[in-house]
Amino acid sequence: MITAVIFDLDGLIIDSETPDVLAWQAVYARYGLSFPVDSWLLNIGRNDGPFDAYAPFRRAGSPATPETVAALWREHHDRLIDEYFKPLPGVVPLLGLLRRRGLRTAVASSSRRSWIDRVLARLGLEAEFDAEAGGDEVPRAKPAPDVYLLAARRLGAPPEACAALEDSMNGVLAAKAAGMACIAVPSALTRAMDFSAADLVVSSLEEVSVETIVGLVT
Repeated sequence: MITAVIFDLDGLIIDSETPDVLAWQAVYARYGLSFPVDSWLLNIGRNDGPFDAYAPFRRAGSPATPETVAALWREHHDRLIDEYFKPLPGVVPLLGLLRRRGLRTAVASSSRRSWIDRVLARLGLEAEFDAEAGGDEVPRAKPAPDVYLLAARRLGAPPEACAALEDSMNGVLAAKAAGMACIAVPSALTRAMDFSAADLVVSSLEEVSVETIVGLVT
């Protein structure tokens, strides 16, 4: 029986991934380079960064230092992020439905706990979640199950009684490794990923009801 629902953050509650990519594309273009989005996607849902966007700027003869690039990326990103700083479709209504049905909720993200706090505070959603778990609070990043197991412990719920909502392949694998049911909600950036491990794939949280979630476990 599902008694708790655990949300990913980036790409599920808020589209923070699009401004990340747009900022990198602008930085790379400034130096005559093409940003490899497919390689960047390897980082989605993780905090250990298998793809290093600064790699071209660490080489001898680079047109800019990593420090200069970081500052330029931040400049572009800070200009873009406000446009995307809003709950994605379906997030707020679903949280309300879960609250009314008495299901506990948490956020389990590969991002730092401070970013989770910042996002939820700015969106006015802090009171909608009973617990949070960040990637900097666990030893292993997604696709390892650590952050989901931490979220379940903080909710006081066994993993098998939790359902996860995810937008990335690594996130789905993490949730399943934790022993949870999982609904995948791919974003425009993650749509081509392999979501075969998910129990259900939908195009938007607007398609997800409490009945959809509790029906994952029979």
